[in-house]
Amino acid sequence: MAETIGIGIRAGFEREAIVTTSTWPAAAAAALTALLPLLDIAANDGVEKAGTGSVETGLGPTGFDVLSVMPTATVSMKARYQGLEPLWACALGYMAKRIGATVMPETLAAGVFRHLLELDASLSTAAGWTLADGFQVGTELLVGQRRVRRGTFAVDFQVSGWEWLSSMIQAVTLQSEPGGTTLTVELVAYSLSRSSAVNTSATMLKLLPSTLPTVLFTDLAVRVGAYSAVTPLGSGDAVLCTTWTLRLENNLVAAPGPRTGTAPEEYEREGAPRATVTFVVSRHTADLWQTRWSSNTLLMADAKFTSPSEVAAGQPYKLNVYLPSCRVTNGQLNTSGPRLPSDTVQLVGVVPTAAAAGFPTMIGLSPLAIEVVSGTSTHPLL
Repeated sequence: MAETIGIGIRAGFEREAIVTTSTWPAAAAAALTALLPLLDIAANDGVEKAGTGSVETGLGPTGFDVLSVMPTATVSMKARYQGLEPLWACALGYMAKRIGATVMPETLAAGVFRHLLELDASLSTAAGWTLADGFQVGTELLVGQRRVRRGTFAVDFQVSGWEWLSSMIQAVTLQSEPGGTTLTVELVAYSLSRSSAVNTSATMLKLLPSTLPTVLFTDLAVRVGAYSAVTPLGSGDAVLCTTWTLRLENNLVAAPGPRTGTAPEEYEREGAPRATVTFVVSRHTADLWQTRWSSNTLLMADAKFTSPSEVAAGQPYKLNVYLPSCRVTNGQLNTSGPRLPSDTVQLVGVVPTAAAAGFPTMIGLSPLAIEVVSGTSTHPLL
C-alpha cells in the first residue's frame, strides 16, 4: 500500500538529535527521512482554556484565558517488519550498545541485523548512557550523553505541513487479526507548528513509499506457559488465537512550567509502564485460563511474527514480542450468541525475578521486550 491516506496525506517520525545535557525541547526539528505506512491520524492542538468574567456580567464569560497547550496525535499504520525500529525504541526506551561482547544491533548475516528493545525506567533526557550499557572506554560515548527517546512527527495535509516538536510515545498498540496487523502510536508533544521550515509539503513529497513487507496475522505464533528459569517454552505451550493485541502504556505526564509558559515541561512517568497482551481463543475446551486467573499462576509468553519474505537467503524478517514474566488478569468465558464458548485472556507483564528460560539475553529484567530482525543496521537510539 502507499504511505498515504486521504488524497496525498503523508507523515513520518524522526528521532531528534543527541544531547549531552538534559534538554527540553529539542533545539530544532528533525528532518524526516522516511514515511510511515499510514491508516489514520487524529490530531489535537491540546489547547485548554478557562472562561473569565465578573459579577457585573452575569450572563456569561467575558473572555477566555489559555491555560496550557499540550498537543497530541494518534497515528494508526500498517505494521511493517522494517522502518519502525525508531518508534519501538522511543516507546520502550532502551537498547544496549552491547550485550556481552555482541554489538547491537547484532549482525546475523550480511545485511541482516537483530534489534532487541527493552523497557526503560525513564523516557526523559534526564537518563544518561553509561559504560554499563555496553560502551567501550574511548570515543563511543560522549561526555554526559543522554538517552533521547523523542522525535519530530510531521504530517503533510496538503494545505500545510503540521509538525509536532519533541513528541514522546504515551502508548503503543500492536493489534493482529485476520484482516491485518496494525500499529497505533499515541504521541504527546511540546508544540505543534503549521509553518515549519524543516518538514514542508515540498520536502515530504520527495520521500518515497516503502516496499518492505507488512506483518500478517498468518505470520503469528503464540506460546504461553508456566514461568521457568530452566525449561523454555515448547510446542505444548502453543495457543491458537483469533485475535492478538499488545498494548504498552507509558503513563507520561507533564504540566506547563515557568520556563515553558503554556507549553509542557518534559514528560515523565507518573507510574510504572504497563504492558498487556490480550487474545481470544476461539473455542473453550478446558478451564485452563480460568484456573490460571484464579490461581494467579506466574507465566511467561512470547508472540513471534515470521515473514515469508527474507532479508537475505535463509534470514526471514521477524517481529517478536516477549513477556518473560506475566500473570492472567482476565480469563473471561464468552457464551453469547449461537456459537461455542470462547475465552478472552489478558496477560499483564510483571518484572521477572530471574531471566526466563529460552528468552533472549537482556541487560535488565524487563517485563516486555521487542525483537526485530530486519535490514536496518543502525542503532535506533545512537
